[in-house]
Amino acid sequence: MRSCRHAAASGVPSPVSNAVVALWPLLLLLCSSVTVRAATYGSKIEAGETECYTEIVEAGGTLGFTFRVTDGGAFDVNAVMQVRFTPPVDKTTELSRFHYNAHFAGLRDRQREIVLNTWHHATDGSYTYTAPSVLKTRHGLPEEVSVCFDNSFSTFSPKWVRFSIMKRDVFEVDPNAVSTVESAMEEELHRYGTILFGLAQDANALQLVGESDRVKLSSLAKIMAAGLVLNVVVLLTMATYQYLSLSRFLARQSRRGRFSISTK
Repeated sequence: MRSCRHAAASGVPSPVSNAVVALWPLLLLLCSSVTVRAATYGSKIEAGETECYTEIVEAGGTLGFTFRVTDGGAFDVNAVMQVRFTPPVDKTTELSRFHYNAHFAGLRDRQREIVLNTWHHATDGSYTYTAPSVLKTRHGLPEEVSVCFDNSFSTFSPKWVRFSIMKRDVFEVDPNAVSTVESAMEEELHRYGTILFGLAQDANALQLVGESDRVKLSSLAKIMAAGLVLNVVVLLTMATYQYLSLSRFLARQSRRGRFSISTK
């Protein structure tokens, strides 16, 4: 910072300022290629019911999903994660026929659906899905990822589920439109962004574990407080009963002359 201010005062650009100017486009590229959005939700799944949630993933984007059952029953739930997508086309020229050719419009609207992962009687789980890039699908249409929580196996107990969804939209660059150095730098930044995305996913999982432990601790504290109150009530009831029983017994024995109390 000192060298930068000194160069500005003298009017001669320094090597540091030149480096900053040269790296500025790469910093903008990093900001655009590592856009991450995260959100945490909570839901109460009633007994015998199923709830589903849907997110849109752009072409080449990544979605990270983490969930944990924080309360209810045996702290378990069934879950299924699936994706609905448009099949890729063979040629880019077919895209222009999507809107006026009945055959290709049918290809556009005939979406497929596959199951990404399932969880059975699980307390927690996580999954990361990356949508195919435009170079693979040719059309670049977004995909629809849905997650369904199933509590139909439970007869009475509802389940409270906390889940986190992270989305990362990748900014794709044409390799032929940039120099070799910038292309290599973009790939390196993308690799670091993938590592940071994984770390953020792990951090969300730890956060959900902490929330689950906090709920369990609160429930345990309430149970202990209720047990303490119950014990106090039982002890008071027993003491009162013993006092009344002993008082009646002593009074009955005193009337019969079999028992006398002397204060001397």
